Amino acid sequence: MATHLKVGGTQAYQPYREVEPVPPYPRIDPQRPKDENPQSQSEQRGDKSEHARRRFEAMRKLIDELMNVSSIGRVDYITAVNELTEQGFLILEHELLEQLAELNFAVDEMSEIIEEISQGGILPDLQPGRLLSEAHHFFPVFIAGLSEYNLCFPPLHLSAADPSSLLVEKIESQGYYITEKNRLRLEFHSGEGGSGHNFIVTISVLVGGSEVDDGGRRVILYPRSDQGYCLYADKQIDLSI
Repeated sequence: MATHLKVGGTQAYQPYREVEPVPPYPRIDPQRPKDENPQSQSEQRGDKSEHARRRFEAMRKLIDELMNVSSIGRVDYITAVNELTEQGFLILEHELLEQLAELNFAVDEMSEIIEEISQGGILPDLQPGRLLSEAHHFFPVFIAGLSEYNLCFPPLHLSAADPSSLLVEKIESQGYYITEKNRLRLEFHSGEGGSGHNFIVTISVLVGGSEVDDGGRRVILYPRSDQGYCLYADKQIDLSI
């Protein structure tokens, strides 16, 4: 459920706050050339306005495109985290077994890791990722400059009696193997010894797109099951700019 984005608390007005003396303005030398005078206030306001227009430029372009075909609502941070985490788990439960089966992991070999994830024994974290590419852009339209926003799981241990030859070959030759399908990405590394083949797998699920401005503020956009989109920003932004 979308709500208005909440901005951090503001300080109350203090009518008796001390007022420091204002330093005198520097005297203007009438002989000083005009081109050495500082910028006028209107020029300074223009610079600030231009800077505001440049903030979250990629996300603004995407929202302009999406608003023509879908609704976009604002959410607070807790709502965004809860919804993104829930979506990530649903995608994982739907697609993980299929990807592991394609790598010759047997069902009984996968049951332990699936059970541990579904019971909440593994706590994931939401993190920004690599830039979205035109070939893997996630949204209906591609806008350059946006990054992935992923639900990332800590490294997990997984054993296989007879993994695919491609998986074993890639890990032996380059030290890792990555497979991606739809919104699920698996990265395998060789685990410590023991019977059979032991692997360490890192799982990430693509759940949204993000952008960070020069001040480190984030804006995150993600789809909802009702075909709409939700927007979270660290600081409320005027999308009309």
